Amino acid sequence: MKKSLKRVAASVLALALTAGTLTGCSKSATSSSAAPASTSASSTAQSEQTEPITFPLTEPVELTIAASDLGAASLADNLPVWQEIERRTNVKVNWDVTAAAQYVEVMKLRVSAGGGNLPDIMLLPNGLSLAELGSQGMILPLEDYIETNGDNILAAYEKFPNMRALTSADGHIYSINSMNEAAYFSPYGFIVRKDWLDRVGLDIPTTIEEWEEVMRAFKAQDANGNGNPNDEVPYSAGGTVWYTTYWGNAWGLHMIQSSGWYPDENGQMQYEYLSDNAREWLTWLNKMYSEGLIDPEFMTLGDEAKMFEKVVRDEIGVFTANPSNIPTLLATLQANGVKDAELVAVAPPKGPHAQATEVIGDMAVDGYVVSSSCENPDIAIAFINYLLSDEGAELLNFGIEGETYNKNSDGTYTLTEVVTNDPNGRSPKEVLESYGCWINGPTMKLEAREEALLFSYPDDVRQNILDYTDETRPYATPGLMLPAQTAEESEVVSGVKGELSTYVYEMCGKFVVGTASVETDWQSYLDGAEALGVARLQEVRQAQYDRLMANAE
Repeated sequence: MKKSLKRVAASVLALALTAGTLTGCSKSATSSSAAPASTSASSTAQSEQTEPITFPLTEPVELTIAASDLGAASLADNLPVWQEIERRTNVKVNWDVTAAAQYVEVMKLRVSAGGGNLPDIMLLPNGLSLAELGSQGMILPLEDYIETNGDNILAAYEKFPNMRALTSADGHIYSINSMNEAAYFSPYGFIVRKDWLDRVGLDIPTTIEEWEEVMRAFKAQDANGNGNPNDEVPYSAGGTVWYTTYWGNAWGLHMIQSSGWYPDENGQMQYEYLSDNAREWLTWLNKMYSEGLIDPEFMTLGDEAKMFEKVVRDEIGVFTANPSNIPTLLATLQANGVKDAELVAVAPPKGPHAQATEVIGDMAVDGYVVSSSCENPDIAIAFINYLLSDEGAELLNFGIEGETYNKNSDGTYTLTEVVTNDPNGRSPKEVLESYGCWINGPTMKLEAREEALLFSYPDDVRQNILDYTDETRPYATPGLMLPAQTAEESEVVSGVKGELSTYVYEMCGKFVVGTASVETDWQSYLDGAEALGVARLQEVRQAQYDRLMANAE
């Protein structure tokens, strides 16, 4: 059975390391509202079970699930979506919830205390060793249960390249993580003032050379049209050198979601902040900064909010941000008297080594585990499998059909006024949370949900975001997700990672603004990283990556 899961992993090997469109649908829900279940509610020994469990069960079963609570309502209050899920499955969930801000520490203490009073299913905070808890018998290996009762789980794993990271150091799969189909919808990227482009007579840039031409034009001409050719800032970023790493994608670097750790063509893990391509990228950034094309205050802005203040003052021509900010920024610009302002999200630049953009993880880091206290682990996995089905995903993303949403003939979704025009002034997120949607897994976050949430956007902005999503998708690369660290590896990481990251970001900032020279100080920079233990950390990342690849065999 484990080999079957490994074959699933192998099928996504190419996708894990290349940019491309990820499409497909999970299988239909293993449920039937009219037909009786094929198994009883009592747990069947896994070794004896040959047929998948179907819903609704013939007899009710209760499962206790520990999770971080919602913000707008408490899952403990038997919210409408979970009443509907119980009706369709005959599984009643007893929620063991903790406020999101306290959940990690509370659950770490509970797990550390051990004992047989853990919930049936629980969201396990990142940082706890799955293999260690498995070896102690506190949580169950899940691969055999998934083989029998996890058709939707397996379909979801095929769709997302990071699934192989779920296999622990001891070869078992202990967790089921939330999947984020929406990772590829309107990702963080470049936003440009289209009205500025029109004013300087240039088209939307596509290559690094064209971006240079645009930024130089913004600098030299009166791009904002206020009569002062000296008050424009061609490009700004939100607060630290980290935000400029989006340019690094054009040099084939994976600085953002992968934190600079990525395998080369020979399968050797590299810390790309120390690579020749990084040196080229930083040299280019320094050139742009020296020409006055990068905001001289970008290193001290502190966060995006300060950058946005400059945007709405009509000072910034290009910036990196989430396109969801466009409607608010446009409204503020227009309220400030810039009536012709036009902000558009654009595809990532084609550079000397790549055209790509790293997107947020398409799978959550934290996963749900089944404790050894669970009396019905087969039903627990079948229930999670239901939540990841098309039917379960609709409930958890949109709520109750006909009440909070309607499904259109073209497969899209429209939120009702119950969600979009709440009499108490609640946001759509708050309304849907009050129904029990948008929990912290195990779920499939649908791209269709993000599209439905564009209901309040101006038509042209909404269309730009849809077009931007389509244009960006071929270049979207998910961050590399590595398997969990062993206890020994965790000690190395905790002793090296923090100080190394601080040093690297500081030095990269200095290279950009010119207080350190890429030409004369690069070797000193490499030596400093070596002194901080980058080689030891590289050994850990290599071991993790080797385990990742072994899972595909």
